[in-house]
Amino acid sequence: MTLPPGPSGPSGPSGAGASAARTAPWLIPPTYDASAASLTTHVRAIGEVMTGTGRLWLGPFPAPAALPSDFEDTALVVPTSGSTGTAKAVALSRAALRASQEATAALFAADGTATGTRGHGFWLPLLPPTHIAGVQVIARAHRTAEVLGLDSPALPDPLPDLRGHFDADAFVALAEPALAQAEQRGLPAFTSLVPTQLTRILTGATGADARARSVLKRFAGVLVGGAATGPEVLAAARAQRIAVRTTYGSSETAGGCVYDRFPLPGVRLHAQSPDAEGAGRLVVSSPTLALGYLTADGGIDTSPFSQTSQTSQTSGTVHDSDAIMRSFTTSDLAQIAEDGALTVLGRADDVINTGGRKVLPQDVERAIDRSLMLRDLVLSSLVVGVEDPEWGQRVEALVTLAEGSDPEEATALVRSALRTSDVPAHMIPKRVHAVEQLPRLGIGKLDRAAARRLAEGQRPTGD
Repeated sequence: MTLPPGPSGPSGPSGAGASAARTAPWLIPPTYDASAASLTTHVRAIGEVMTGTGRLWLGPFPAPAALPSDFEDTALVVPTSGSTGTAKAVALSRAALRASQEATAALFAADGTATGTRGHGFWLPLLPPTHIAGVQVIARAHRTAEVLGLDSPALPDPLPDLRGHFDADAFVALAEPALAQAEQRGLPAFTSLVPTQLTRILTGATGADARARSVLKRFAGVLVGGAATGPEVLAAARAQRIAVRTTYGSSETAGGCVYDRFPLPGVRLHAQSPDAEGAGRLVVSSPTLALGYLTADGGIDTSPFSQTSQTSQTSGTVHDSDAIMRSFTTSDLAQIAEDGALTVLGRADDVINTGGRKVLPQDVERAIDRSLMLRDLVLSSLVVGVEDPEWGQRVEALVTLAEGSDPEEATALVRSALRTSDVPAHMIPKRVHAVEQLPRLGIGKLDRAAARRLAEGQRPTGD
């Protein structure tokens, strides 16, 4: 991969290099290993994407020699697992990436998070730059440099080494120098975490954990996404005046497009064919959308994307019937309140049909998490539907247990606890499987397909 000899400078003018990028060779970094050197390579490549002088391939299969028609503007390709666990390559244009960055900045400028910098700031990268969330942290730092006329991206110098275990001490060692550099440059400091990282910082009981929370409080914004964040974790963060912002989005939307349950400027939400309770498949209309998917055989897939008139009311605004926006139909079930607030109920494909009744696995997981009887026993849970000849599907759960707990008693204990709650009988797991850790995808998302395979292949524990 050809890259400049030093750190990438700020991006050029909005249109500069766009046509050159269409014919530029793919930038394909060596496999990311979390070292500072590896991060530096990715920072430079993302810088070329931002200047419009390069195209970055992070896809799960080899890059094509030529792009299909209508995909010539592809500037970044990132992997996504979707809801099936099958890897796909999402093709994003530079325009979509910039639209996402500007939408975030517009929100931060409007709500006072980053006054005086037009919503832009200094970013501490703690996520792998191999998925959209980690890429956008770095890309936003390049955008900050462009907008504010800086001579280098608003990132720590030197870049952090992320190979060690993430804990309170590691976070403080990375965050304190970054905060000092942000202050020296007169910029608000931001970072992005997955829920597991935030939970570790918030729940630790040592002096190092307390110091980490104090340091985290100094960030102007802490984006948390990649998986659902427990309400108790968010409440604990906000009680300690940590500026946590929940995000919802995907590779297909160029990262987070909904912050704290409300769409970013320019983003519109719609629940498709809602049921009596207002729940339907979530449709996102936005200038941040991907061009579509590239496939390993050289083809494309644009089936979840469409270009339609927008007539729905979202975010309190009625849009003209002749307004045209590209839309992406997600795999998520969601409800949208009258004020535009989004509630994601779970993946539509994850809904369990058991005996003619539908069960959202997240409802069962929340019930397990809330149970006082299970609080000191079950550390985490993941609920799936397993094929059953009588019921169609049966509800089963994978759980991680506290040290010293008997896995043979897991099914009986979980079922007994939920029977004393308001959980309907058809939602109570028929079997519970104790595992060392829950299967995950990418940068922390739970892998329900792998969990289902585990449940189908394991012997039941204490049925």
